[in-house]
Amino acid sequence: MMNLRKRAVSDTFLKFLVPTVMSYLTLSVISLTDLVIAGHFIGATALSAISLAYPVIVYTQILFAFFGVGGAIHLSTQMGRGRWEECSRIFTTAIAATVLFSVLSAIPGLLFLDPLLKFLGASGGDVWIQARGYISVLTGGLPFLTLSPVMVMYLRNDSEQRYALLCVTVAGVTNLVLSLFLVIVADMGTMGIAIGSVFSEMLCCLLAAFRLFSGKRMFRLVRMKPDITVLRQILYPGMTLAVIFFSHMFQVVVVNRRLGLYGSGEGIAVYAVVKYLIIFMFAFFDGVNGSMQPMLGIYYGEREKENVKTTAGCGAAAMLLFSVAMLLMALGAPFLCRLFSLTGEVTGREGIYAFRMMAFCCPMMALITFVNGFYRCTENVVRAFWISLTDNFVFPVACVYVCSMLFGMRGVWYGLLAGSFCTCILIAILCLTGGRGLLMLEEKDFLRKEKEFLKIYPANRENLQEIVRDLEEYGKSAGLSTRQNYFINLIIEELVVNVIMMADSGRNRRSYVDVRVFQDEDGHLTVRVRDNLTQFDPAESGVGDLGTLLKDYRDQGQIREGAINELGIGMIKRIAREYSYHRTIGYNNFLVTI
Repeated sequence: MMNLRKRAVSDTFLKFLVPTVMSYLTLSVISLTDLVIAGHFIGATALSAISLAYPVIVYTQILFAFFGVGGAIHLSTQMGRGRWEECSRIFTTAIAATVLFSVLSAIPGLLFLDPLLKFLGASGGDVWIQARGYISVLTGGLPFLTLSPVMVMYLRNDSEQRYALLCVTVAGVTNLVLSLFLVIVADMGTMGIAIGSVFSEMLCCLLAAFRLFSGKRMFRLVRMKPDITVLRQILYPGMTLAVIFFSHMFQVVVVNRRLGLYGSGEGIAVYAVVKYLIIFMFAFFDGVNGSMQPMLGIYYGEREKENVKTTAGCGAAAMLLFSVAMLLMALGAPFLCRLFSLTGEVTGREGIYAFRMMAFCCPMMALITFVNGFYRCTENVVRAFWISLTDNFVFPVACVYVCSMLFGMRGVWYGLLAGSFCTCILIAILCLTGGRGLLMLEEKDFLRKEKEFLKIYPANRENLQEIVRDLEEYGKSAGLSTRQNYFINLIIEELVVNVIMMADSGRNRRSYVDVRVFQDEDGHLTVRVRDNLTQFDPAESGVGDLGTLLKDYRDQGQIREGAINELGIGMIKRIAREYSYHRTIGYNNFLVTI
């Protein structure tokens, strides 16, 4: 049975992995596209202007980390615990806060644009002009640049990963075409690139809103007063990712200063490309974390340890595969230099060396990203915070400073490699001192096996009797009353029969039914039936009572097909303390508490 459970979790992970990684890749390609267009069609000053705007991009990522990632993690955990009203409150708070903070940031940014440019390092001349046009448009478009990834994040958490990919892809293609037109035909320089970026994100917002704010969703916008408690719960899990972006902004300043000291502007030009290449590399790793996040949140909220561990295993395998593939980037370093116009004597030589150092960093970066993402999703935020701070600020800054003193410009690339190595050592120390392995899971956060029944079966008629027999044995071992055993059998027979009937229709050849029974702290017994079939709720048009069934028989002369089954579902709803159906991460979930 464990093999079937692992296969079920792995299948779900793969459904999330491909579209999620493609979404992150598209976003990173947009960033790289801006650099390629700037380098080939405008010149070196455009590269410097885009590099100066990097803190503005980081600011949008910080807001995304808080309200997008943090909100999605908290939301998926509450989905796992069945708190659907709370999910809507989380979603509403996150969307409202994103709009509010981005608008309040854009207004002073536009009013004090010139001081902002001086703060970012623009000193005059053509670079000032190009940077001013680029940053002014990005600042004015902050609400769209921030809201777009947040909305896409919530689409993924509502099992809309394919539609999320569509939104991002349409935005990416629009950005490429519009930017090329505005730069080549309209001769608008870096301002044209910025307009392309903002317009594409606005289009992504519209597409996401069309699906996110319409139809039957697991969460929705609701009327509510501002709630500081909900906002704090959203910000807390997103804090570690925000620290990564915030620390990386300071890391960029330190690295640029060291490169300026030892390698003048040529080293800074190389690093401008390297940091965007790192974003591209992290698209794979962040895509894996994005695939795990809704699954880990729901499984952790449901307190199902085996599913959490299996999801982590799938994520670790994907991280390893991507990191090994990226090692090949070391062989393609000369091509990357030509692609980004690093063809000078110094820029070409240092570019090749920098790209190779980053390739060797990939396995370590994969481990760090995986551990950090897993800790965020399993409420181990404190460790994730310290790993984020040391990996993105303390270790790289210290190592870059020391290595550049010893080896000059090349020491910067040594320092970045050494910083990742130091973080891996820190993770090893945390795991050894914690005594709970790499995942750091607490037994108290999960149900003890003797208190729950948890088995997965192929969805066919032959297994129906086996399920009933297994539950009878569980009832005896758990000391359940005759009444409780009767209700469990009634629930299982009605709900599982629906799953088997759907499976027999041939809609899903690899179908299964996952049954869970457990008691909460108040002694209430909960039965959960989960399957991977097409979305359906047999109670949606259920028969209200026996009188309705008899009236239909008198009026039509026959009992409508399926009505008896609907009557059974109606009986379950009447005897249950709580009955709910929800579609989450590709599963039908029926939850009955008696």
